[in-house]
Amino acid sequence: MRGARALVVLVGVVLLAACGGGPAGSSAGDPSGSTSGSPSGSTTSCLPGGGTGAQGDAAGDGVVGLPEADAVARAEAAGLTARVVGRGEECYALTMDFVPDRVNLDLDADGVVRGASRG
Repeated sequence: MRGARALVVLVGVVLLAACGGGPAGSSAGDPSGSTSGSPSGSTTSCLPGGGTGAQGDAAGDGVVGLPEADAVARAEAAGLTARVVGRGEECYALTMDFVPDRVNLDLDADGVVRGASRG
């Protein structure tokens, strides 16, 4: 049974990779070279689903605007796991599983949380 699950996950990952058009924030097909919907192209959201800002239950977690260490401490004090999904313009590779007690933290170049989401 365990091997069957691993096979299903592997097939899913391969299919998702084949369908992807590039990394999050990729400007493929965008002649302007912009990495986001902002006019200046200076803000890339690394949050799963491409969201920006505090989303869903994460808004109540109060981590947006905090330095990374403070945001992680606040999440852990609330019984949540914190995961950094990107820093500055660099987005990290992520698993796409939904974990309800996990907070995804998107950090700016200075290490301040610019966006958060649950999952």
